[in-house]
Amino acid sequence: MSAIWGYLSYTNPINETLSSSMEAPYREKCKIDCYRKQHNSHLSMGCGIQYITKEAQQEVLPIFDEENGIYFTADCILDNRDELISLLKATSSEPDGTLMYLAYKTWGIDCLKKFRGVFSMAVYDRNTKTLYLAADQVSFRCLYYYKTEDFVCFSALLEPIQRICPNVALNEYYLKDFLTAPGLIPNIVPTETPYTGVCKINPGCYMTITRDSITEHSYWTPFMQKKQRHLTAKGYGKAFRALYTECVKATLRTDGEVGISMSSGLDSASVGALAAIELKGKNKTLYSYTYVPFETPKPDKRNKDYVHDETADVMNIVKMHPNIKPHFLNNNGKNCFDFLPDGLKIMEIPYKAVVNFPNLYEVYRHAKEDRCKIVLTGQSGNTTISHGKIIDILYDSYQKRHYLRFLYALNRYSKTTKISRKQALHSCLQQFKYAQEVYRHPNVGEYRPDNPFLSEHILENYPLQKRYKEGELEFLASIPTSQESYLQYLHKKALYTYIGELETKLGLATGILLRDPTRDIRLLEFCANLPYHLFAYRGTPRWLIRENLNDILPASVLENWMRYGVQNSDWLLRIERDFPGIKKYIEGTIADAKTHDGNRLFSSLIDEKNVLRYLSSVFTDDKAADPSDFFYLCFIVSMVAFLSTSV
Repeated sequence: MSAIWGYLSYTNPINETLSSSMEAPYREKCKIDCYRKQHNSHLSMGCGIQYITKEAQQEVLPIFDEENGIYFTADCILDNRDELISLLKATSSEPDGTLMYLAYKTWGIDCLKKFRGVFSMAVYDRNTKTLYLAADQVSFRCLYYYKTEDFVCFSALLEPIQRICPNVALNEYYLKDFLTAPGLIPNIVPTETPYTGVCKINPGCYMTITRDSITEHSYWTPFMQKKQRHLTAKGYGKAFRALYTECVKATLRTDGEVGISMSSGLDSASVGALAAIELKGKNKTLYSYTYVPFETPKPDKRNKDYVHDETADVMNIVKMHPNIKPHFLNNNGKNCFDFLPDGLKIMEIPYKAVVNFPNLYEVYRHAKEDRCKIVLTGQSGNTTISHGKIIDILYDSYQKRHYLRFLYALNRYSKTTKISRKQALHSCLQQFKYAQEVYRHPNVGEYRPDNPFLSEHILENYPLQKRYKEGELEFLASIPTSQESYLQYLHKKALYTYIGELETKLGLATGILLRDPTRDIRLLEFCANLPYHLFAYRGTPRWLIRENLNDILPASVLENWMRYGVQNSDWLLRIERDFPGIKKYIEGTIADAKTHDGNRLFSSLIDEKNVLRYLSSVFTDDKAADPSDFFYLCFIVSMVAFLSTSV
């Protein structure tokens, strides 16, 4: 893998100082094994290479092909390199970047359709004076770019662009998107960033950039593949098992160790089980890392099926796969605000995962210490392998008037979970009625964010409807997901570009590569064409995993359908314990943000009085703090801390 950056001037010659300015942030905050660059009077390209595979040590990027007038650089690990070697008649030792360049020479920019894996790419054709910038099909790797009349620049990190373009203004629409979007949705328009004019490449797209134009082209969606039809559910299940196994296997190519961020949920547990089986055949260990609470969570009688400490279930997985070496981490009891300044340096943008981010970083840091070069996740499993909440499939069957299928699934689910069928039917019909209204009239224009700490002026001069239309997002939270809605969600570009930012930057900061086989494009294509009722076939939620991998996962993980693993279950207890210092930090950060931006932008986003009032009242009596209110406060503090350092 690599970090790539570059600068193309249309007017004035450029010097080595500019190139060094773009390279400096990578040297300051990334773990990179080798730096190389190509430079002439009007073009500079750089590449920082991480030695994830044995072939990467032979990588020579950027490439300058003087005969053809082409400059090329890439950030890549290819999952189908054997196929490409055969097609290109290349040697088996060729590095992945070289294979990508040979493919470009052979097929031009259509080479993107031949690649499968994790990549971003930049090509400058001196003869046509055209720059191509591309991201992989689901934006595993992020790539930013910024264009003016005089130049265009690109980078895997934002800071190199900020250093050479210090006067780029904050993007107020992006900041308002972040604060007003429901729940943990971090961004609305997939290509935008907190800085006006600095954009990201969309998943499955490439940009054609000349001095006078910039054009986006799409080369992949999950719906392009021809449908594969199997006559029976058993046939689909068998095909899924074989495909999922191949997708996990593809992520294991490295000359180092392999780790996994593993809970007892179906996504990471199934990734871990399949990876352990494959690594066992190579006499290798899978290093697993699981978060456990530091503080003892308070009992919650209302949610008796919640699992706050997943140690026992993880150990049951380890018993089935002894080559998994488990590690249980608790971040030494630190609260999530302790890491926020470092988190913002890594992410370079405000982020909502304030609670989870420190623990993710701890996992990857420990994995690096254990000589892991790849860490597996199941980040996108809810969209693919473990999609199938029972209410979603019941709703879809009911809407399509498959009443016998609906009743069979409802009866079996009720019997297994010991829920009254009458009560379940009544609840379903109530939810279905509400869902039908929402689907008919999404009412995006009537939407009002419920974060209590937002300024009353935040929706002024903010085209909310237009923003959500541009981002292809709808306000359909808390209602059953029909097949049509699921298919739209399967290719939500804004979600992919954000996850790509997180994974790229955490990987560069820790010196590892994050791989998520549940986001493999082959699985996305498979799920796009799967008969929808099979996601919860005959009333079994998440049927793809529960039915087709039941021989490699323990019963404790598979059989309790109501079971729910709670990650970071003690996060609020840590905050309550350390609150005096946290309160002081938040108040100081607010003061800094107001000083930096002259108060105008701050006051248009955040209700300072309400934030300070809340800080003075919370944890002052016997009543426990509302976790949802504190989640909202975390979002606010992330934004305030970003503003205090970025303006």
